[in-house]
Amino acid sequence: MKNAVLDEVDYTIYTKLAVWFGNEARGISDLAIQHSELCVSIPMFGMIESLNLGTTSGIVLYEVTKQRREYQSKYKRRNKRGEIKA
Repeated sequence: MKNAVLDEVDYTIYTKLAVWFGNEARGISDLAIQHSELCVSIPMFGMIESLNLGTTSGIVLYEVTKQRREYQSKYKRRNKRGEIKA
């Protein structure tokens, strides 16, 4: 398993993607880590030492969704009604 910074990963290369979140004290299980391809960290600046689970999941899921939407809009053409053109 490799480690990476959140915004330095290309989330569009995965056709299927599962995101695991653990709590601050216990994290995620060793079994989940063994079956993971990637461990992502959120860069933090200043006096921040940790983020709560709600904030963390929002940040991570926003980045994943942003990249995947940009990818889809770049490679799929749609008409004005939102239907995909053949």
